[in-house]
Order: sequence, then structure tokens, then C-alpha cells
Amino acid sequence: MTADKMFEELGYEKEENESLITYKYFNWRIYFLKADKTVGKNMYDDESCFFTMQELKAINEKCKELGWLDE
Repeated sequence: MTADKMFEELGYEKEENESLITYKYFNWRIYFLKADKTVGKNMYDDESCFFTMQELKAINEKCKELGWLDE
């Protein structure tokens, strides 16, 4: 299964531009910064954010698809 499909099943919607891939679910965002190959999660006005195991699986799959784990 693709990462996009995994995120979709979790309720996330994808947005992408040349520098950023973002998955949004209500006030949550999981984002992939292409330039420095980093992943983050935030909620508007919240300092602490944690990943669920399902999100981590989807994140890992997306990193594989982007080729980030090959380096």
C-alpha cells in the first residue's frame, strides 16, 4: 500500500508543492520538508505532538518512496 493511501485511510488529505508535502487532518499536520529531508507533526497552537503507530508506518513508507532511507 502506498503512503498516500495509508494517510488517506487515517483521514489525512495531501497537499504538495516543490518544497513541502503536507498531510492534514482537522488541526493536525504531518509534513515532509524535501530540502533537508525532515518530518514533523504539529497542531495549531500546541507545543506537544506525538505520532501514532499507524502514522509512523505511513511516515516510514513515505520516506521509502522518497528514497530518504537509501542514504
